[in-house]
Amino acid sequence: MAQEGIPIIISAPSGAGKTTICQALAQRLPDLNFSVSHTTRKPRENEKEGVDYHFVSKETFLEMTNRNKFLEWAKIHDNYYGTGLKNIEDTLKKGKDLVLELDIQGVESLRALKYEGVYVFILPPSLEELEQRLTRRGTESGDQIQRRLEVGKNEIAQSHLYDYAVTNVNVDESVDTILAIIHAEKNRIRRYQPDCPEIRKILESGPA
Repeated sequence: MAQEGIPIIISAPSGAGKTTICQALAQRLPDLNFSVSHTTRKPRENEKEGVDYHFVSKETFLEMTNRNKFLEWAKIHDNYYGTGLKNIEDTLKKGKDLVLELDIQGVESLRALKYEGVYVFILPPSLEELEQRLTRRGTESGDQIQRRLEVGKNEIAQSHLYDYAVTNVNVDESVDTILAIIHAEKNRIRRYQPDCPEIRKILESGPA
């Protein structure tokens, strides 16, 4: 039986560097697949449809929820975000690993469903650095930044939902850590598929 791909769920407080890390992961591991979420928010500068998100209207999004098209969905900062179900299932069945960028609410939903995956939480080096990164982004007012910081504190307090934590001081080092996590998870005995057919058969059949 072919080894299924691993869903790798990555979350972070806004401004911690999740998007940058995922972009670097894609460059370092070209075979890694990424789930493109749906959202009702407007695209930011340089964001592309079908690459960063599927940008849809609120009406379209709610229609998709009614048709059970999402693995999980949530309302965050007055906008809806959802993870399409079919593409994820198809990708994993082909034996391809898949990264899902999710917020805390999405992870809570998956944990409630007992969804099996590798959960990684990206932390900022400090709250001061997090505020500076949000400010440098230049996309929000001071009040909005403070709101995101308060949300970020609450998200950090929920880190127990995850299997691994990575403090993003340096993007390359953070990517190295995540790649090591993926490599280790692929070698868990319940997932491992040795090249030798005889050994693989023994592992799959269990004790005599």
